[in-house]
Amino acid sequence: MLPEINFEITGKDGLARTAKFKTPHGVIETPTILPVINPNIQTLSIDEMVSLGAQAFITNSYIIRRNEKLRERAEKHGVHALIGFEGPIMTDSGTFQSHVYSDVEYTNLEIVEFQRKIGSDISTILDIFSEPDFSHEKAEYAVNETYSRMSEIPQGVEDTILAGPIQGSVYNDLRKKSAELMSSSQAGYLPIGGVVPLLENYRYDTLVDIIINSKLNASFSKPVHLFGGGHPMFLSMAVLLGVDVFDSASYVKYARDDRMLFSDGSRDLSRISTLPRWSPLYGKFSVKEIRELNAEDRKKALSLHNLAAIFNELHEIRERIFQQTLWQYVETKARSHPYLFKAYKRILEYSDILEKYEDLSKKSTFFYFDRYTDQTPYVRRLRRFSDHVKNNSREPVILGDEHWHPGRPHEKGIKSAYENSDRPFFLKWQNMLIPLELDETYPVEQIISAGGDNIPAEETTTLQDVAVSETKLRDFDIDRVRTIADYQFGFGVGRKLFPDCTEVTRSRNTGRIRGIFLDGKLLATLRAHDGFFTLTIEGARKLKDACEAPLHRVSVTDDSAEFNGKGFNVFFKFITSNDESIIAGNEVLVVNSRDELVAVGKSVVSGKEIKYFRSGVAVKVHKGIMQGEEKISDSD
Repeated sequence: MLPEINFEITGKDGLARTAKFKTPHGVIETPTILPVINPNIQTLSIDEMVSLGAQAFITNSYIIRRNEKLRERAEKHGVHALIGFEGPIMTDSGTFQSHVYSDVEYTNLEIVEFQRKIGSDISTILDIFSEPDFSHEKAEYAVNETYSRMSEIPQGVEDTILAGPIQGSVYNDLRKKSAELMSSSQAGYLPIGGVVPLLENYRYDTLVDIIINSKLNASFSKPVHLFGGGHPMFLSMAVLLGVDVFDSASYVKYARDDRMLFSDGSRDLSRISTLPRWSPLYGKFSVKEIRELNAEDRKKALSLHNLAAIFNELHEIRERIFQQTLWQYVETKARSHPYLFKAYKRILEYSDILEKYEDLSKKSTFFYFDRYTDQTPYVRRLRRFSDHVKNNSREPVILGDEHWHPGRPHEKGIKSAYENSDRPFFLKWQNMLIPLELDETYPVEQIISAGGDNIPAEETTTLQDVAVSETKLRDFDIDRVRTIADYQFGFGVGRKLFPDCTEVTRSRNTGRIRGIFLDGKLLATLRAHDGFFTLTIEGARKLKDACEAPLHRVSVTDDSAEFNGKGFNVFFKFITSNDESIIAGNEVLVVNSRDELVAVGKSVVSGKEIKYFRSGVAVKVHKGIMQGEEKISDSD
């Protein structure tokens, strides 16, 4: 059986991820692009491309095989010697040639065996290309035949990784079917095929449908590759939707037409006045000198610039994933081109689905731009919760900016009015109403906003109009922690987790809620940076009692449970089952085979992703049952 790719996530931002995966000739760090190498003509040297950021390359095994000299060299010395690169090399199969010329002289089995023979790290089957204008029937034939060709590859090859292209034209049901079939096969690498015509015609909104329906129905443990998707203006959007790897010959194709790539599009050399400082041509040529080069030298120079533009964009994307600001980057970049903006609006139609893969909160400040931001996953998550609370409450007290400042409800008499009233208090936040108790949770307080432009019609309530009792009817701090718990763990959990006798302590430095105690035992701390809970073992026990299995749980082997109980992290390969509704970045209960609590920690990925991975850390444990009692530092 073919080896599974050792694919390990190193960072994530929703579906976007940085990762490492091993090939027979080295590790590839994603997201990245594989520059296309024409074995007959190499416009740029390998060293030049590596210096710009290339870690791996893709070349065409069909072209190599049908050229006698290239075939003999490749069979004798290997494709790595032929290309002059000792790192990972992927080979395509000749599918495009087969599509254009109706047939190729080699069978699927022959071309895969040839790729294996010449030492390709990732070998592609001879799939059936499907055009965007194919009928559903014709596209389904391509899906079925491609899977059939994958199935005919003998099991047991261990020196190459099979790439199983996801086909299906523009039909979402067929992309779903193809992704599921290829994920269930021996393919260890999943390229999305048949998209180049869409890329060439700026049909990015259709590409959004294709990528989402391919990605969400594919195995999350296998890299997803977008064939031909190398233009820098679409890279960030594709990565946001879960693409890990790209390939492209666009750096040469655009150069051949005297066109230069930039992060927001392409520009004709004749209309360029100066070179950007990041360009490898800066300081070596003036624009005038580039124009005066002979055709071959000009193509080489512009190819160097174009490839630098691609890797420069990928570097920015990787940093955005680390900072967890990729959505913000895509949202701003979408305004650079009408077709990109059209595609971004299509992404927003999938927000409810994409929300399942977004972390509980982000490292970064939440940017609010306009009414389109209302449709993003975090705002929709908050709106759904707030609407539920409002719809199940009596007449609310609605506070405007004149009454409220984030994190300081005690000012201007708000806390006193709240505690002496039995009416629910809501805040006007952007274009919606939210419970006052969530005023410090992400993204309510952690926001930079251009201002809402569709304020709810409800009039704000003056505190003088609020009927108050002479005695205290409720405790704002207790209600706050309960509401946050409901938002973080599910409706009804807050009251079970924090009963009436719960005690709340505040930070000496900030005055904000810090620790929540019951009978002298610390249940949880409230994080300053996002306003959510980190549970102690005692708090985890209460959450477990409040929620039936498998909610908020990952179950591990008993051998793993012994180590997790000592505070060691949970690895994917030791998880036997889990709650699929787990939110990435949220608290999870680690239990053994008997559903006994052994640790509590933070999930690295969503519950829907956990079951796919066999390598890396799944839960970062912050407390095991065998560790000592938890306390809050005196400095707080």
